[in-house]
Amino acid sequence: MILNNYITTYLVCSLLSLFVGLIAALNGFYIWKNWDINNPAEKQYALEKNVYLIITVVTLGFLLRLLMIPLWFLSLQSMIKSIPGAMCLVGVHNVDAPVSYIASSLKLVLPALYGYWLILNLLDRQVATQPFMKQKLAALAPLGTLIVIETVLDICFFFSTPPRQVSCCTSLFDVPRDDILQVVTESTWLWTIIFYVLAIFILTQTVYFLIARKKIQKKNGTTDKCWWFGKKSVMLLDTVVIIFLFIVFIIALQTKISPLFLHLPFHHCIFCLCQEVWDALLSFAMIFAGLVLLLIYFWIVSLSGYKDVNYILDKKMTTLLKWSGFIFAGGFIILSIHLFTVL
Repeated sequence: MILNNYITTYLVCSLLSLFVGLIAALNGFYIWKNWDINNPAEKQYALEKNVYLIITVVTLGFLLRLLMIPLWFLSLQSMIKSIPGAMCLVGVHNVDAPVSYIASSLKLVLPALYGYWLILNLLDRQVATQPFMKQKLAALAPLGTLIVIETVLDICFFFSTPPRQVSCCTSLFDVPRDDILQVVTESTWLWTIIFYVLAIFILTQTVYFLIARKKIQKKNGTTDKCWWFGKKSVMLLDTVVIIFLFIVFIIALQTKISPLFLHLPFHHCIFCLCQEVWDALLSFAMIFAGLVLLLIYFWIVSLSGYKDVNYILDKKMTTLLKWSGFIFAGGFIILSIHLFTVL
């Protein structure tokens, strides 16, 4: 096992989040099943006391998991010098693949779910009737289970990582023997072009929703009649598009953008890119954050009861939509400027 300050801090945070995950998983389902505003006052009061305590603890746990994402990658980065043959995070991951790759992938997937719950909880507290209480409670058990799974994978990786000889990223990406690796290491503009088309679509759509909201408000005096509120079809479509865009973005970085930014025409490694080019890492983080916030926006406004409380939450949801667009556009612009300068 490799141990340093980053890893020690991460393990302590993991154990704390594991405790939170167990609380959420064990209590979430019970409270959700028994939560009913029409319950006898004494029973409902007891449930409310328990649920508010659990929500407070879980909120801290989810915030902790979000803060642990950069700490995870810093911990992996700190291990490079202790692993013979490792030049970047690929070598670190290869020490205990596929556990390490699964754990890192969860760091890109679960923030959307944790962030959704946190923002939903924040909005729910703004309304006296707490219309999203059932949705919050229903999500506690599965999210708590995901925290437990993520924490177990993290701990398994750190405790089973001997400083042994590994292959570097060059042998994996630049001399691929697998058909899948050949697809993601071929120097082609195809994926970059697809990324730009989808990114422009997302930005155009965001601007459209902001403009349409203003027009509806001017016409009706309120934004409660926005046609996409409560539409599961819009939510599903945008979820598919955003997930596909993010996958295409990663492949575009791997196939064409990494060799260009690193000035190494035959080297395809997104980890080397993020390690060596700071503005590429910044654009990656901003694009990722913008897409996550946009996902959360559509997930919330698609809820069946959202229309009834939009008059209270309208400003906050509009701010969420604006920030998602600004952050995504910022990362997109940074990436584009650098790309044009190296062409």
